[in-house]
Amino acid sequence: MAQQAVNKLASRFNASAVLAAALIAASLSYFSYAVLKLTKEVAEVRQALPDILQKFDDISVQIPAIVAQVEMINAQSIPNILIEVAAVRLAVPAILAEVAAVRAELPALLKQVNAVNKQIPAMLKRVDAVNKRVDGINQLIPLILTQIEKVRVDIPSTLTRVEALVEASDKIGENASKGAAKGAIKGILEMPIDATKRLLSVPGAYFDSD
Repeated sequence: MAQQAVNKLASRFNASAVLAAALIAASLSYFSYAVLKLTKEVAEVRQALPDILQKFDDISVQIPAIVAQVEMINAQSIPNILIEVAAVRLAVPAILAEVAAVRAELPALLKQVNAVNKQIPAMLKRVDAVNKRVDGINQLIPLILTQIEKVRVDIPSTLTRVEALVEASDKIGENASKGAAKGAIKGILEMPIDATKRLLSVPGAYFDSD
């Protein structure tokens, strides 16, 4: 019985020893795999280091130019910005005063708006009345156009009559001008005779008056 117990313990010990050895072997294999992977990554990092260092060198070369540009901006732009800020600060009181003035005028403007709003119904009534009048006028337009067409038809005959009257008046004017010319010539010829008669009649009238 004791021998059997010893054999069982020995078999269990051997199994645990084998399991421990297997676990150690697995751990060692995983550790070796991790070491290999780490060495591979280290090699890749070593390969990438020259490019990284070159980029750092390029950046370090550009840093002085960047610093110079920043200093130039600080020297040129910042004073102008400060001047503009000072001007804005000076303008702020005037702007605030204008805003206050606008706020003070708002009640009067609101009153005017309310007054206009109150007048809107009356204005709409007037607009409706005007629209009605326009509609009435639109209804009269066809009659007016008809009358205009009639007048257009009558215009030629009227013009013919006017032309006839003008010709008749021209003839009458010519005859009247001839008569006036004859009267004027007769008056011119009779002027010396009338003057002589007056000269002869004046002394007699003078002595008669004495």
